[in-house]
Amino acid sequence: MSSTGGATQVAELVRALALGWRNLAAYPPGHPTLVGSLEAIHRGLAALRGPAGEVVLGIANDGLVFGDEKIDSLTAQKFAQALYSRGVAVLRFANETEAHDIEVFLRLLAAGSPGEQKRPIWEDLTSAGVLHINLQPVDYSSVRMTDDLEEEKKKEPTLWDEILRALIEGRELSAESEVLSEEPESADDLTEMILKYIDSAVNAKAAFDPDATFGVRMLAHPETPDQIHRRIADAVGRSLAQASGAKKQSMLQQAVQLLRSLPQPLRGVILQRMVATLATDDSAGAMLRELVSELPHDEVLEALRYLSSMNNLSAHALSLLQSLAAMDTSTRTAPASENVISDLVHLFGEDDVDRFNPPDHAALLEQVAVHVPRTVPQATNSIEVLGKRVETVADDALLRQVARTVVELITLLGSSRPVSSLLDRVERLFRSYLGASQFEDALELVQQLQATATATDSDEVRHAIHGSIGKLAAGETIQALIQSLYNSPPEKARAIQHLIEVLGAGARRNLLVALTEESNRSRRRRLFDFIALLGPVITPEVVAFLNDSRWYVLRNMIVLLRTVNDRTSLPEIRKLAQHPDLRVRMEAIKSLFTLDTGVPVELLENLIRDPDPKVSETAVTLIGSSGIREGVTPLLRLLEGNDLFGSRRALRVKAIRALGELADPTTLPALQRFFRDSILPWPSREERIAAWESLSGYPPDARADLLRMGERSRDPIVRELCARMGRAT
Repeated sequence: MSSTGGATQVAELVRALALGWRNLAAYPPGHPTLVGSLEAIHRGLAALRGPAGEVVLGIANDGLVFGDEKIDSLTAQKFAQALYSRGVAVLRFANETEAHDIEVFLRLLAAGSPGEQKRPIWEDLTSAGVLHINLQPVDYSSVRMTDDLEEEKKKEPTLWDEILRALIEGRELSAESEVLSEEPESADDLTEMILKYIDSAVNAKAAFDPDATFGVRMLAHPETPDQIHRRIADAVGRSLAQASGAKKQSMLQQAVQLLRSLPQPLRGVILQRMVATLATDDSAGAMLRELVSELPHDEVLEALRYLSSMNNLSAHALSLLQSLAAMDTSTRTAPASENVISDLVHLFGEDDVDRFNPPDHAALLEQVAVHVPRTVPQATNSIEVLGKRVETVADDALLRQVARTVVELITLLGSSRPVSSLLDRVERLFRSYLGASQFEDALELVQQLQATATATDSDEVRHAIHGSIGKLAAGETIQALIQSLYNSPPEKARAIQHLIEVLGAGARRNLLVALTEESNRSRRRRLFDFIALLGPVITPEVVAFLNDSRWYVLRNMIVLLRTVNDRTSLPEIRKLAQHPDLRVRMEAIKSLFTLDTGVPVELLENLIRDPDPKVSETAVTLIGSSGIREGVTPLLRLLEGNDLFGSRRALRVKAIRALGELADPTTLPALQRFFRDSILPWPSREERIAAWESLSGYPPDARADLLRMGERSRDPIVRELCARMGRAT
């Protein structure tokens, strides 16, 4: 994989991680959308992993590091910052990482701010049983200050040097030391040298000594293999304990390489000593987790159990012990029954009425032995080994194939056999698609049914298919689609819209029924916007609701027709312009002025001058709030002259405010007399104050001169209003 290709895949992985992180907060555990996003992360890891077996990401303050590439997209920076602020320097995804591990990791990362952490996040991962995602913390212990930039860096001794030094100590002139004279180049070389050393030390022959009896001086205390094993293990443990920072990390990796090539029991002794060193160090939690991810869990578990009976383990080691023990218990196979042999003997030892059972046969059964092997859990391979073939065995692929097969059977059977049972199966598949939010598959299934109905020569089959599609468009299906619309991300709305369009008039009618029954305002608004996206095709079903007795249903249907820019329903809208309910009447008049250029202004004049003051005041208010610009002229006529006795003052104040909402600059010259200071009692002070307040809705350029004049007014309220609007400009 090229570095550029790797960086691109890391960027895709980070985007998948960000989407999964958001879905954790939006959906409950087990939700199909959440499960799908976690599986996408898992697939991204598999694609990025390649033959290396693990994915390693460096964590910087401003991005992620992968190999020689740095990924500093906005998403990568946020993800890296979340880890960096928690003290993480390296993030490792092991080959065995599953979707569940990723979910736990993201939940811990999203839980609270870094300052609220009671313990490191890698210890929380251990407590949650996640051992295949390893977090390496930032370690500043190896950083030192110097004023000598030319100081030559000394070569640090490696773990292998420490092991060789421990073996050769006190035996520089012995025969065994000759085995260690060469420098090992790999872990396998070091293993071979250690094994040769142990063999030569154990089987060493006494050297010739002329001063000794018979020329042979026996060794006083020859070393045993166990003693040599402990000496090597002590060297490894001492080196890990004394090292820090990058040196300690390097020694841990060297020790892991060595352990992989060493045989038992030396391997177990060294591992136990390493675990003892890391398990008693409160700051080595991340390194102990890394050791677990590199070696078989059962070996580390055995070492931790032994140490827990001998020493006091650190908190992170106890958490790791509990997690490993839980995993071991869940994968352990139940032993065979102790009575299985006696049961078998009893079963086969009984007399059979159909045959003769001689005494020698009975004696043979008394000596029978049955070996019942203990079942070992089989290692399971990841489904990713199937490659592209995995798509053919996934649940959705199988369901899709079943759906195609059922539809083909309907075509093949024709009228020779009833197709009701097959259509029932199709309906169940359709509902399963809706439950899994697979709207594209549901759409394809309906289209296949429609194509079958068009191609068949059987009227009976065609009628049955249309009846089945009618069932699919029933209220229950529409409610499920609406619920999906509320809970699914916006990109799913387009697929739901296509499905509604294909289901036909029945689905659209049920969609409008749901709109009339929805009581939640925000949900009703979202449903209204979704229906409007269907366009003019919804018109016939909407017109059918214009005879409804509920005023709010009529108002919503009028607005819906205006939103889709439908002019075919203008005759029905004209009738509603005379509706008894003023709210319906005003919405109908607004639609007429929007869609029909030949509407007489007298419609508004009649409403404004209605004998009932409540009707006229409500009409004036609705003209302003509904933005009916054709109402400007009738409102100005309402303000002509003076209201000498104040009988129409409330209506005139509302008219001034409605003009302010319409904010037509051409009306300001006609309102000049309301902005002048006058010693006369008209226009009334309430009308003048309302006029000054209405200036806030007009364009700044149109009101600038009036504001400057108002700042010099004798009325303090006017001066304050104009000063505030001037500062806001």
